[in-house]
This record gives sequence, structure tokens and C-alpha cells, in this order.
Amino acid sequence: MNVYALFTLIVTIAYIPLLVMTIGIRPWQKQHRLFILFLVPAMIFGFANFFLRGDFFPQYNPILLNVTFVAFTWAAVQFYCFVSSFFAPGEKRWLPIAYATLAAVIALVFIGYIPGGVSVSGGKLYLDYGMEIIFLIIPLLVLAGRSLYLFQRRLRVLDNPVLYNQIVALIIGTSIMFIASASIIFALVAILPWAGEFPIANLGTVIVAFVLGYATIRQQLVDIRFVVRRALSWLILVVAGVSFYVLLFLLLHLWLGFELHLITLTAGLGVAALVGVILYSIRGIPQERIDQFFYRKTYDDRQKLLDFVGRIHNVFSLRELSGELLQLIVGAIKCRRACLLFPEGEGGGFIPRFVEPQEEDNPFSALKLRHDNPIVRYLSKKHRLLTIQNLDIMPEFYSLWEQERKEIKAAEIELFMPVISRGKLVSILMLSKKQSGRYLLDDISLLEDITSRVAVSIERGYLHEEVRQRQEELSVIGQLAAILTSSLDIREIYDSFVKELGKVVDVDLATIALVEEDELNLLALSSEGNSAWQTGDKLPLKGTATEWVVDHKAPLIEPNLTEESRFWTGKNHLKQGVQSMVFLPLLVNDKAIGSLSLGSRHPNAYGQSQVQLLSQLTSRIAMPIENARLYAEAEQRARIDQLTGLWNRRHLEERIQVEIGRHSRYGGTFSLIILDLDFFKAFNDSYGHLAGDKLLKQLGAIMKDAIRATDEAFRYGGDEFAILLPQTPLRDAYEVAERVRDRVASEIKVEDVSVTASFGLASWPVDGVRINEVIAAADIALYYAKQSGGNQSHAISEILIPSPKQPAKLEVEQDRSAFNLICALAAAVDAKDHYAYKHSQKVREYAVALAKSMELAPADIARLSTAALLHDIGKIGISDEILNKAGKLTDEEWEVIRSHPQLGADIVSNVPELASCLAGILYHHEQYDGSGYPAGLKGEAIPLDARILGVVDAFAAMTSARPYRAAFSCEEAVEELRRGAGKQFDPNLVKVFIPTAQTMALVTAQEPG
Repeated sequence: MNVYALFTLIVTIAYIPLLVMTIGIRPWQKQHRLFILFLVPAMIFGFANFFLRGDFFPQYNPILLNVTFVAFTWAAVQFYCFVSSFFAPGEKRWLPIAYATLAAVIALVFIGYIPGGVSVSGGKLYLDYGMEIIFLIIPLLVLAGRSLYLFQRRLRVLDNPVLYNQIVALIIGTSIMFIASASIIFALVAILPWAGEFPIANLGTVIVAFVLGYATIRQQLVDIRFVVRRALSWLILVVAGVSFYVLLFLLLHLWLGFELHLITLTAGLGVAALVGVILYSIRGIPQERIDQFFYRKTYDDRQKLLDFVGRIHNVFSLRELSGELLQLIVGAIKCRRACLLFPEGEGGGFIPRFVEPQEEDNPFSALKLRHDNPIVRYLSKKHRLLTIQNLDIMPEFYSLWEQERKEIKAAEIELFMPVISRGKLVSILMLSKKQSGRYLLDDISLLEDITSRVAVSIERGYLHEEVRQRQEELSVIGQLAAILTSSLDIREIYDSFVKELGKVVDVDLATIALVEEDELNLLALSSEGNSAWQTGDKLPLKGTATEWVVDHKAPLIEPNLTEESRFWTGKNHLKQGVQSMVFLPLLVNDKAIGSLSLGSRHPNAYGQSQVQLLSQLTSRIAMPIENARLYAEAEQRARIDQLTGLWNRRHLEERIQVEIGRHSRYGGTFSLIILDLDFFKAFNDSYGHLAGDKLLKQLGAIMKDAIRATDEAFRYGGDEFAILLPQTPLRDAYEVAERVRDRVASEIKVEDVSVTASFGLASWPVDGVRINEVIAAADIALYYAKQSGGNQSHAISEILIPSPKQPAKLEVEQDRSAFNLICALAAAVDAKDHYAYKHSQKVREYAVALAKSMELAPADIARLSTAALLHDIGKIGISDEILNKAGKLTDEEWEVIRSHPQLGADIVSNVPELASCLAGILYHHEQYDGSGYPAGLKGEAIPLDARILGVVDAFAAMTSARPYRAAFSCEEAVEELRRGAGKQFDPNLVKVFIPTAQTMALVTAQEPG
């Protein structure tokens, strides 16, 4: 047996594990079967060649040569079949030509036309294939050339890094198998007889089997640069080792004079092993230099990445670990973006926790993979890389949502790399496209190596982070529960509760809604926007999310209301700017009593982890909420009249106080109606108290039905009732009173006798600024209606007008009361405008001084003094935000300011003694050139009182500090008056007032303090 026979045996045996490995792969795909069909004839070829070259059975050498020749052709054809399975879809494979070539070879061998034969010369075996074999090789060369052409054309448009590198490997294998093993081998056999001595064909098939077959079937990416780089480093070592090995044997041959044969070569293996150990120990030196040459700019980043992975076991912070890891991966791979996704609670899918680069518009930040997403299932099961191209061609991903496909493509994701620890998917590494070029084998190999080495550390950091976060959440839950149990009135502490809750979840809307039969009672509500509902409102339960969570006793998430809203309440939430909602049931003894609802202005704000946290919270606060509900019911019963079901007098006083505070802040007016049944005492005496109670119930039902949802009805006393109408002027309240009065007269009858009621109306702030003043004004009006015969509605403003039928004493008392109210309103105006404190008093002082300088009559001075005191009384109806605004007013806000002279005149017109002051109050903002308001009067057409007030009001304002400027000095204010003379101010009045103003300013400056 010669050395070549031993070589063919070794390489043939090497096919066996490759065949076993391929057969063991399940499930088989088309490429697996074709590769097995290639391995079988390749192994037959190897074994036949081994027995032939070993010359074990000389008498059978011609037969073995035939088997070798047929097996090699069969292997070549099956290899082409395997290669052609990677053609682009639609390309013809030309398989009939390949199998026709095989059939022709078998036929020619069978009739003995080929091969030539076997000969022995000088103890060496020579194989003669025959010159004619070249014509049979031509079809195989055509197929090989076409394969190389089609592969080269496909590489130009291919983006899939896996398929790209497989095709590169196929090109290498095709070139080796057909060009080297066919063209070169057979051409040399025909021309150079010594070429038949060497087993070149075996060498070609082995290279193909190991380089191409293993890499493709096992789906290990093979890139030509990777092969060349690794081969180059080992080539240096092999050349050095072989050179030393040959030199050593030559020296021994010259020194000892022995023959070079198989025994001496075998004996030298020990020395070769020693040389190999030495060379292996220095292998890193050329490898490092070659890596630096090939990696160039990325070499340092790759080394930093490998160094970080080497010391990652010392890093316990998930943020530090993941953040630095992503940054190094982006630098080493040169990809545009990278992201690590982690599980979101139990069954909550994977969400991005860390992204690189850390940009606000990084599309990776918004990407989320459901727990049942096909991508997650594939990575969890296969534990291997997934490319973006696989999503379009693999049947496993047909169920992927179209929206998810669009999001993935929009983010330009290229690779999904699983991070597997202890057989479990703990994280997903997502990479976008590279900055240039495509992903190569080195990139994939590096990523697989890195993720496998950091998986345990990432899992450890993630679990540590989960424990820490869990502790923080439990602490927050404890604080929230403590806040909610600190008071039985949840409304008092609800804002604090929501503020603390905002530390762990995004909260722009928070509502606690309790189920009461077929209604929802909004026990507590906190909103950043203008909510359509208020605390205490009752809504229909049907068609709400609370109905769903109460029925199912499970949480519910509406991730994006702009895309889908399942409930009628979603429209109201969208108007507030809320885009995502989460609803959680409140369970007490396994009974759902209502829901906790949270809303966010951001879509997809709530995930599984937030739901788990909030579920724990609701389990802790459900019982305190139930206790608060029972407390609220007890409180409500204390405020409700049990006979009529209306609110009682205590609640009326509380509600009036609330409305005064609200209207003082935001402006506007509200009205109060007090009604009393006419001759109710006589009715009780005639029909009994039971009939009287029934009558009162009827009246309560009529009142409830006749008023708006925002209005409230009260039982004020025995047979006295009240209606509070927020944001309602007196004229609209009068319509409500008349509507109720008509229904009482028409619907309530006892033995065909109609029952009537009298109504008294008052309005805030016109008829009173405090609770007792508003109630007293409505009471006076009610008394007047009853005194006038009953079954009437009267406002307090009506009875202040002199009437011949009205007693003189009552008239004086009412006029004095009204005047006192007007004066109180003047003080209230000064109190509202913090930056014009005692402004009315200053205007009055300057007006009186100017009037005296003009030598007006005492009666005119008194009238002007009163008008000056009340000139800004209309500001009582303007909100504090506008009056005290530091910045520039909007056009709408200016329109509100311009309305105060008319409102002031309306208020004063209710007092007959002040009628003479109306002109000064109404027109004190008219300007001399006609550009003022409200009527645009000009010159002398403006009443004298108004012209005087215009001058002194401007001077008093300029010499007072404002939020947007400092106070003017007297000289600066005088100069402004001179500039405005003839335009804004009466020039004659300015001329008279300036000396007076200067004198008064000088006296003020000389006063101590």
C-alpha cells in the first residue's frame, strides 16, 4: 500500500461523520436530501479509489477503475443538482442535461469504450481515463459555467447576508469541483501521464464536502474574506512547519543515507507533532497582524468589545451592562442602530429597554414584540439568528400582523439575534442595516459569540433589576395605600394619590368609578385637561369599559384610542388629548364594585408590567374605596332631605360657597331661586300632614325634572325650596322659575284645587357677594311675590324700582340695602385686582380735586365722587386670571375687559338713587378723538363726568405699579397726559388737572412714612 492509497482512505472516512450529521438533521429540507445524494457517490468514489490505488486486488483493477470513474461522474452530477437548488426563483436548472451526461458515461463504461485502463510502471500505479473523456466533460463545464454566471448575477441584488454567504461558498465549491476536478484533472491525465499517479479528484471532493457542504447544510455562514483570512494565517504556519519538516528529513537523509519511504515518513510524525506544538504556541502573532489588516478601522472597537465581554462578570448593573454592550456592538459592527428587548412582566411580550444611539426619534424605542409574536416564538424555539428576509419567505411568519411588518421595515431592522441563557430566551438583540455594505460571516460569528458569552450576565442583571424594581413598586404601593386610607373622604386626598401614582406610571387622567345599579358614580377624578365630567357625576354604565372589567373581573388596556376605541367614553377621552387607557376592576370579597381608570396622552403607555403593578395596587385600595363609598353615602344622606330626595339646606349653603369661589376665580354669574308653596299651612290644616307630605314629594319631582343636569334642587325649609343655577344670568333663571311655576300650577291638584307657588330670584354678584346676602336678596324677592298675591316670580332687582303700591318703609330699607351692596361690590373689586389696591379711592380723590379746581357745584361734585368710587364695579364679573394676568392679553381677553363699563352700568341701574352716575360709569373709557369704547363717542359728546374720570383714572393707573411695569413718577405721568391731550383726553381738563396733580403729589411726598 502506498502513501496515496492511505490518503484516499483518510479523506474518504472523513465523509462518514458529515453524512451522519446530515441524516440526523430534522426536519429534512430539499437541500438536505440533495446533499446526501451527493455524499453517497462521493464516498463510493473514495473507497473505490482507495482499493484501486492500494493495489489490493490487481485482478479487479479495471473494474475498480470503472466504478471510480462512474462514481466521480455521479458525484459531479449530484453536486450540480445540489448547487442548482440555490438558483433564483424562476431560473431553469437544466437537470436533463446533467442526468443525460451521467447516463452517457454509464453507457460508455458498460460497453468498454472508456476509461483506457490501469498500468504499472516502476512499481507505481497509473490510471488512463482516455482522451475521449474530454467530450463528456464539456456538458458538465457548461453547467458549471452557467451556475457561476447565475450566482454572480444574483449576488448583485441580494441583501440577505445568510444567503449571500452561502452562494459565495457555492461559487467556491463549483469552481473546485468542476474546474479543478474536471478540466484540470482530465486534461492533465490525457497530456501528462504522471498526473494519473496522484489522487487529485479525491482532494477536490474533500474540499467541496467540508468547505461547502458542512457550511451550507448546518447553516454556518461562509464568507470568502473569512476563508481567505483564516487560510492565510494557517498557511503561514503550515509553510513554516512543512519547510522545517522537509529540511530536517533532508539533513537526516544526507547524514544517515536512508531511503525516503512510508515508514520513515510515519516515524517523522512525532517530530512533526513537536513542531506543530511550537508553531501553535506562536499562532497568535500572525493572526493578530492579519486581523489588524483585514479589520482595519473596526479592529480597536472589536478588541474593546471582546475585552468588555471578558470582564462582564464583574458588572451587575443591567443599565451599565446593556448600555455599554450596545455602544460597543454598534462600533464594532458599524451598524446604524441597535436595541436590546427584555420581557415585560408575565406574558407581556418583549419591549425595548436600551437603544443605541440614544435619540428621541430612534424608531427602535417604539417597537414592541407580543409574547405570541412569530418572531419571539421562532427565536425561543430555534435559538438562532433571524434575518429580515426570512420574514417574507418562511411560512412561520405568515401570521405576522401587517402593522408589525410595517413597523419593522420602517425601523430598517436587519437582524434579530436571540440571547439564550439556560435554554431560555432572556433578551433579543435587534440590529439595523450597516452604515455601508452588508453583514458578513465575521459579523454574524462575532455576534453569536458575544451573545452566548454575555447571556448569563444579562439574565443576572435583568433579574437583579426586576427585584429592585419590584421592591420600589411595593414601596410605592404601600405609600399609595397609606394615602388612600388616610381619609374617608377620598376627594380630599385624591390629588396627592394621583401625584404619587405618577412616579411609577404615566398619568394624565385618573378616575375612580363605582357601580350603582345601571349607573357609574365618579367618586374621584383628576385630569390634566378639560374633562367633560366632574367628580360626583353619574354616567350610564352600559357600553363603558368599567362595565367590561366588572363583568370579566380582569384588567383591560386600550393602547391607542386614535386607532380603535371600543367604548362610547373613548370620544370624550380623545377630546381631552388622552390616547391610551387602562381599566382595572376594584374587587371586594370577589365582588367588583367599580374600576380604577388611568389615561395617558401618549399611545401604548401601558404594558403588562404596568398592569401587574396596578392590579396589586387595586387589590390594596379596593377596601378603603369601599369604606369611602359607604362614608360618602352616609355624608350624602346627611345632606339629603329624606322626604323629597332633594338636597337639604346645609348642602345648599355649602354649594353656594363653592359657586362663589368658582365664579370668583373664573368669572361669570350664578342665580338662586327660592320658592314657597302658597297657603301651605292652610292646606295641611285642611287635608292633613300626610297629604302635605305627598304634595311636597310631587313638588320635588317636578323640580328635578324641570331643571338642567348642572342645576341643583334643594328643600330649604318646611314648604320652602331652592334651585341653584351655576353660570346662569338672572334673565335665564327667570325662565326656569316660570317653567317650574307653570308646572306646579298645572300638575299639582288636590280635589280639583290647583296648588301654586311663589318664586324669588337673586343673582351673584349683582344682588350679593356673600352667602347670606344672596339668600337674603332671594328671600326678599320671594316675600314680595307672596305679598303681591302669590303664584308669581320676582327678582330682587324688580322690587328695588319705586312703585306706588310698595310701602315707603319697605322701599327705604330695600334701597339702603341695595346701596350697601353696591358699596360692598366696590370694595370687592379692589380686593380682586391685587395690583390696583384702593384704586377706586385714588380715582375719587383726584376726581374731587379736579372738580373743585373747575369750581363745579356741590351736587355735581357729590355725583362725580360716587361715580368715581363705582367706575370699575363691572370688574366684579371678570375672572381673576384676566385681571391679574402678567403677560399680554389676547383679543378675546381684551373683549372681556372692554365689557366691564356696561356690566357696571347694569349693576348700578338697579339703584334709582345712583341713576345720575350711569353716564360717568358707562363712558369713562371713551376717548376725545372717538377711538374709545363702548360707544365710540367723540369730543364734547362724551359726558363731562366721563371725561373727568378718563383723565384721573389714567393718572391713577400710571402712578400705580402693575405686574408688567413699574409705577410712573408724577413727572412721567404728567408728560403722558400732555401727549394724550386732544387724542385720548379733553385738552382743557388736562390743562386744569396738571397743576392739581403736581400739588397733590408734592403733598404726598412730604408726608412721613
